[in-house]
Amino acid sequence: MKSQIKSTLFSFTLYFIAIVLASFIIQYSLPNSPISSTWPYILVFLYVFTLIAFVILLKYIESRISMFANAFMLVNFGKLILFTAIILIYAWFNRAEAISFTITFFAYYLALTTYEIIALLRIQKKT
Repeated sequence: MKSQIKSTLFSFTLYFIAIVLASFIIQYSLPNSPISSTWPYILVFLYVFTLIAFVILLKYIESRISMFANAFMLVNFGKLILFTAIILIYAWFNRAEAISFTITFFAYYLALTTYEIIALLRIQKKT
């Protein structure tokens, strides 16, 4: 189980690096793209929070399915509230970049959360 978790975390980091490279390419090949200028900070922030959520959920993956489901919903609800607050605060103080920040944040959130869910499902099937 530990080797599977380590390989999942390693592949998640490779996925993160691929997103970073794709973002660099988009930013420099399409200078008028809707990607926010704060994308590196957004991406690192979401990567760290997704890793934390993943580790928390791994503690519950071998327990009863109801405990795992409750933990999954609580973690994702907490992330949703925190991320919404961050988007609203950023939009309040930087109105000119609010739309591009929100789109960039959502795109990265969707990409990283999708990977997290797929990885959790793979690990759960093998336990």
